[in-house]
Amino acid sequence: MLLTDENGVISSNTSFVAKEMNVIKPQIVFKLIGPDLEDSQNLSGNLKEMYNLCAEVEQGEALSTEDALTITRLYKTKKVRQTPTFKGCLEIGGGTKFPVHIVTKIIPTSHQQSLKMCGSAGETLVRDRVYHLKDEDQTQIDPDCMNKGYRYGKSYIPISKVDASLMSMESEKELALICTTKRSNIRREELCGKHAYSVIPPPSDTSSGTGLAAFATALRDLDMVAVCRYVKKTDTAPKLCCLFPNVKSYCATLMMVELPFSNDIKKAKFPKLKSAPQPEQITAIDKLIDNMDLSTKPEFKPSEIGDPNIQRRYQCVAHRALHPDKPLPEIDAANYFNTPKFEGIEDVAKECNQVFNIQIVESKTKKRTAGEMFSTDNVDFKSEIKKVKKEDISFEDLLGAGAKIGTTTPVQDFMLACTKLGAQPACEMMCGVITKLVEHQGNNIPDCLRSLRECCVKENLFELFNKSLKEWFKTEAVKKICQESSLSLIHRGECSSCPVSEVESECFIKGDELLQAMEEDDDDDLLDML
Repeated sequence: MLLTDENGVISSNTSFVAKEMNVIKPQIVFKLIGPDLEDSQNLSGNLKEMYNLCAEVEQGEALSTEDALTITRLYKTKKVRQTPTFKGCLEIGGGTKFPVHIVTKIIPTSHQQSLKMCGSAGETLVRDRVYHLKDEDQTQIDPDCMNKGYRYGKSYIPISKVDASLMSMESEKELALICTTKRSNIRREELCGKHAYSVIPPPSDTSSGTGLAAFATALRDLDMVAVCRYVKKTDTAPKLCCLFPNVKSYCATLMMVELPFSNDIKKAKFPKLKSAPQPEQITAIDKLIDNMDLSTKPEFKPSEIGDPNIQRRYQCVAHRALHPDKPLPEIDAANYFNTPKFEGIEDVAKECNQVFNIQIVESKTKKRTAGEMFSTDNVDFKSEIKKVKKEDISFEDLLGAGAKIGTTTPVQDFMLACTKLGAQPACEMMCGVITKLVEHQGNNIPDCLRSLRECCVKENLFELFNKSLKEWFKTEAVKKICQESSLSLIHRGECSSCPVSEVESECFIKGDELLQAMEEDDDDDLLDML
């Protein structure tokens, strides 16, 4: 940093000094800050010579004191060397390929990474995640035994790791041209994705740079864009991207932006206009737009504005690091960026208010105290109570609404269905859910069997449970669950009218030969079978 009062002797040969400064490597960044630099036309003396020197230096910039203070108030992250996210070839058909690099041009800045710490001492915490079953014992589950579940209606369909590996698409890393189209066919709202990329040639490949420049120049001259298929890495999801020509005097590259698939487009219907705008209304809005033209304010550059939310976070972190015991500073939007002020905008806004008849509408709901809300004074109950017709909704429809058993919380849904629909329909629904769980190897089979058996014993529905259990018992999973949980057929000791004895129920889960004889003829007497 050099501070001067501009009263010393200065060399008049600024061009020679600037030429020598431009040759020095690494290149010198020369910034001139002064109180009178806003009006560069009226400079004189040494200040004018220094301003001319700043203009001739390649990395020179002249700033007024106010602009310099505004820049110093902004927090900037450390610059990281940009590395390509993709190194491959751009295939344009006919076996023609251009080696290219794809670098990130625009990316949303994330908040500063933070760690969870304990107390004011700042002790770092370690996260340990465990998984439990939704049962009474809260059984802990090994993460290696878990599978992903995908929603299908109200139920979740478990997908094993083997099936998950087969679900992923097999794709090769590539950037291939699909077609070209007019630039007007790509609408602005169809440009999606969180990033914008620059497609550039490798630094040392001259032939690739020439071919890519010819391709970009041709697209610009024809006012067209290229639609391509982009696979960043092998076996990753392919993306549909659009390549825009970016031709300048010193280079010719392509800008790549992601395009949506049909699943990403949400079609919304908007109501028609009840009345078209009048000519005077259109004229007033034209004046408003012309008056707020950004070209009249060259000092306001949106590309140089920092994110206020991130700037505020950096400000608070820096203040807390320097002043641990002082309160955080107040929020001042002027510290982050100043919005441009347009002359005459107030008169134009008043004209728009008059043309569109804009009025301030007060809220209909007024704040009331608790005493006013629960007061019964001066209340006409007959006018407040709404009369509901009998044919609007029936009691049976009200009970049956939402009574469905899913695979996520089947026991809770089963208890609710018993209350709304009754035991018989609810048990039949539960049998269907257990059948699905058995087919897909669900985790809630023991709880479902236990709750279904208790309900069937209580409601004397032993035939439904015993018949269903015999079918489920043919699978090894249910057989193992029944033997470990001692879940067997409903016997005569639990339901007096049940034909299955306690001995037969015990032989069922033990796999005795007596079970085979029971399945052949359940109505025969046990002594006759022997």
